[in-house]
Amino acid sequence: MTVEQRAGSNEQVAARQQSEGTTSLVLSAVAAAMMVCPLLPVPVPKWILFLPVYFTVPVGISAVISGIGALRRMRGQEEADRFRARAGVALGTAVVMIPLTVIVWTIWAMSQDQTYE
Repeated sequence: MTVEQRAGSNEQVAARQQSEGTTSLVLSAVAAAMMVCPLLPVPVPKWILFLPVYFTVPVGISAVISGIGALRRMRGQEEADRFRARAGVALGTAVVMIPLTVIVWTIWAMSQDQTYE
């Protein structure tokens, strides 16, 4: 193997390490975009407004899982850029926690509802 081939393979490894975590970041950004679909203007069809909301939590969970996997693969590599994976995990966690918090709060508020006669 020549020096040029080794340098090329090292460059490929470095490029791959720089792109680790991109999947997590993209998934979490897509999940965040799906959360705001109900806020689109009125002329948008109803299925476009509400269908993506059902996929928000699964896509957010996928973002967290892929980010954690990327961070584990980068363990022990000092030159690896962990920013994308960490950002994907953080945003994915927020995207998962916000709907779950709203659901829990709604259930609690409905159980506290007292009708006065």
